[in-house]
Amino acid sequence: MSNYNNTPRPLIETHYHIEEIIKSQEKRTEERNYSRNQAKEKEERNDLIKDSKAITLTDFWCDKCKKDFKGMAIREVETDWSCSNQMIAFYRTKCSKGHWCIRLITDRHKDGFYVKSKFVALDRGNHHNDILQPWETGYNLLYAHKNK
Repeated sequence: MSNYNNTPRPLIETHYHIEEIIKSQEKRTEERNYSRNQAKEKEERNDLIKDSKAITLTDFWCDKCKKDFKGMAIREVETDWSCSNQMIAFYRTKCSKGHWCIRLITDRHKDGFYVKSKFVALDRGNHHNDILQPWETGYNLLYAHKNK
């Protein structure tokens, strides 16, 4: 099957009525793909919610205390006010001083824990040398071959 963009097109395709038909078909295709993607994302989100535990022990970061802690968390699911079809799930618990802390289940890329947590930063620092590449600064210092 050849590429449609490289095939010669008859002059009839330049007619205004035919151009409108082609544009409407392309628009319908885009809308169908958008709808399919939305349905797929909604299904994946619902699967994440369904697969998460109702109560679990997990790591948290308290913004007010500025410290990491482990806590028993309860899963909560709420409906997004801007999109009633979309559910948002998160774990919530209190730190030792009584401040509420949350960890996102459905939108993990927006979870501030990975940016703020000192344990995560320490873990990244501990494993930094494991992923050091030959062109990066410090590689020769760590992995240079000793002259005999």
